[in-house]
Amino acid sequence: MRYGGGFRGDKVHKAQQNGAIGAILFSDPVDIARDGTDAAHVYPNTIWMPNEGVQRGSIMHGDGDPLTPLYPSKKELFKSRTIEQAKREGVLPSIPVLPVSYSTAFQILSRMKGRPVPQPWQGAVNVTYRVGPGFNSGETLTMEVHGNLKVKKVRNVVGYIRGKDEPDRYVMLGNHYDAWVYGSMDPNSGTAILAEVARAMMQTVNETGWRPARTIMFAAWDAEEHGIIGSTEFVEEFTDILRQRAVVYLNMDCLHGNMSLHVGTTPSLHRVTIEAAKKVVNPLKSERAKGRETVYDSWVKTFPSETPGIPRMPVPGGGSDHAAFLTYAGVPVVDFSYKNATTYDTYPLYHTMYETPFLNEHLLDIDNFAVHRAVGQFWAELARFFTDEAVLPFNTTELAAAISKVHRAVGQFWAELARFFTDEAVLPFNTTELAAAISKDYITELGKALTPLKYFQTAIAPAVQQLSHMTKAAQEFLIMSQKFEKTMLFTRSAFSQNPYDPRHIAAVNERLMNVQRCFINPRGMPGAPQSRHVLYSISEHDSYSSRQMAAVYDAIDAFANAESEKQRVIMGLEIANQISIVQHSIHCATDTLKDVI
Repeated sequence: MRYGGGFRGDKVHKAQQNGAIGAILFSDPVDIARDGTDAAHVYPNTIWMPNEGVQRGSIMHGDGDPLTPLYPSKKELFKSRTIEQAKREGVLPSIPVLPVSYSTAFQILSRMKGRPVPQPWQGAVNVTYRVGPGFNSGETLTMEVHGNLKVKKVRNVVGYIRGKDEPDRYVMLGNHYDAWVYGSMDPNSGTAILAEVARAMMQTVNETGWRPARTIMFAAWDAEEHGIIGSTEFVEEFTDILRQRAVVYLNMDCLHGNMSLHVGTTPSLHRVTIEAAKKVVNPLKSERAKGRETVYDSWVKTFPSETPGIPRMPVPGGGSDHAAFLTYAGVPVVDFSYKNATTYDTYPLYHTMYETPFLNEHLLDIDNFAVHRAVGQFWAELARFFTDEAVLPFNTTELAAAISKVHRAVGQFWAELARFFTDEAVLPFNTTELAAAISKDYITELGKALTPLKYFQTAIAPAVQQLSHMTKAAQEFLIMSQKFEKTMLFTRSAFSQNPYDPRHIAAVNERLMNVQRCFINPRGMPGAPQSRHVLYSISEHDSYSSRQMAAVYDAIDAFANAESEKQRVIMGLEIANQISIVQHSIHCATDTLKDVI
């Protein structure tokens, strides 16, 4: 199986489900050696992978300790699952799996028989790829994998700068410190930056007397490479405390390139993330020569969105330590890195023995670690917004608008369907952006997904009715978010004139934080209790990706695949049920912003 297009553990899981007795993974030159495979065009002369390179990585299907699902893995607590049970349930693979180089893959692919693969599957190993089964010469392939499963102790390392005004509010910065082989990029580039940010902040405290208003927490997570274990177990252990006290989690796994900042976050944090990027000088001389003076300037040029002046900021999926904070505890997250727009989704030498200091210093960040410095400055600036702004910089209006945009498109769809049937001291959370995202984006996509189902009038009717209710709820959320923005402006102004009365600030910030928690369903998704966020979940089919309103879409998928009217009626009701659950969260967010419920 070829790397790319999804998480390796999901590939192995699906192969096992479909009867595979073993799995071999390889990196294809079309992805990781695009300039050619001769010595002049690969490491150590370039960032591309040599023919002996092998990508390692976890193949566990899920996050956290597989023996303690949903509960912290502590030595004094009971382990609810054994290794054998984890294998039977598909969390751990029960078939041998081996990653190989593309030179080894050539020896296998050149012997395979069967019809050629579809053109998009054809890679750059110099042979026609075939689907099999078997080999032309009647040969057989023997896999010999030397490995064993052991229970090991893992250690998270956490440090604090105690906040002077609100010590029980945490602005969290995190990176993992475990690595495959040398790990000069993943994770050591991020680990070094986190350590430097902590050092610089403490130097500022000692030399200037500055101290953050809210507590800054620095976290170095263990066992990320084995299944996001350290951070997931931390969240499972402290879920209730984090839901009450954590303001935001800012994650930086590692550098992926040297071209531009790349950010994954949720709509309520778009505005503050952009403002932080505008404050950091562009680390690239070539970009500054083109007039792109700040990190933001290169970012919006390299990764533009459909909205002028706004960089593309997808909701983060899985694959790093932000996942449990967002999808399980409901803590807002920003996951960021530097990336290249023209290379593989990550850097070509990812998780190989070629992740050396030479790669980092002489091939990727060659100007005295200028990119590292800029990323650290962005990280510190983003943290400063959340620690020192009186009103938290959350923008719920953007989320409400995204939901409403979805609703407007869906409203148009339902109208057509009816015709068819008849014929900062304030925290930098932006509730308006949150409301806008729900209104503008999410319901639009939902409408597109429901369109093919319109011919099943009776079965889909409950979902049609429920979606109309959800549309109204989203519009009310957007209106309330816009009203609350005025409250935030008044509160900032009043606090600037009388900073000795923080009660109004505290009341506004409490509501801004609680809006984020409204979208957590304590029961989790059907069949996935670890995915509790009703808007943002990790994709069931690719753990690196996110999926909006996953439970709703899963029900739509089941409806579309139903083989009888009875099944469609059942799934139509389930679509309505899942829409109603999201609607309840929207009601909660609206009510949270009100003075009186």
